[in-house]
Amino acid sequence: MTINKHTSINARQIKAARALLDWSQEQLAEACGLSIATIRKIEAGNISPRGSTMGSIERAFEVAGLEFWQPNGVRQRPEEITVYEGHEGIVSFFDDVYSSAIKGGTEVVVVCANEHDFDRTLNNYGERKHIQRMTAARDRISVKCILTEDKDHLPATYCEYRWLSKHYVDSVPFYIYGDKYAIIVFDSDPSPKITVLQSPVVASAFRRQFYSMWDKATPLNPMQAKTSSDFKSQKKRKR
Repeated sequence: MTINKHTSINARQIKAARALLDWSQEQLAEACGLSIATIRKIEAGNISPRGSTMGSIERAFEVAGLEFWQPNGVRQRPEEITVYEGHEGIVSFFDDVYSSAIKGGTEVVVVCANEHDFDRTLNNYGERKHIQRMTAARDRISVKCILTEDKDHLPATYCEYRWLSKHYVDSVPFYIYGDKYAIIVFDSDPSPKITVLQSPVVASAFRRQFYSMWDKATPLNPMQAKTSSDFKSQKKRKR
């Protein structure tokens, strides 16, 4: 089937998308940062919302794994596997991570032994842009990282770090961002090799696993933990 993308979804698609996800109007409002009253008025056709408002709703559904097409279509997005390799691969991967983070759909969460491999790889390729742009946007994004070995090297000031013994968690690096689950292998040729599975079900399952480990982990940078709390407070105030 050919999907014809459109510029804005409509009320019929919103109701159909909620039904697919079994979301209430309250859950949709929470996911996209709007009021329940606004969602109700849009679905009832009582207001003509701005494009940015409809864009927020559409992004919330896309993060949850749905896609839309003209004139009234909506469906679960098929699972996809993408493999990134070497210099161009890691640049494309971090572009994807940044794009997901800046949309503000969900937190980016990471587990790795230490930050040396990432730091060395980015330095070798001269690709400091990712750290710079994530740092510049840290008031709009939230990133959490669990380290299992070196807990003294914390290069990303936009990230909240915690430490957990490698006896409790596999130290093979993985990222969860949006509806994607990524495994990173540095001992490969070319290096690194990043395998990304786009699946809301898998991403949600591993995200829950991450937070269960996060609760057991030891905070490493209290000031950044405060920044993360402030970020959450700002999001709640917006809602």
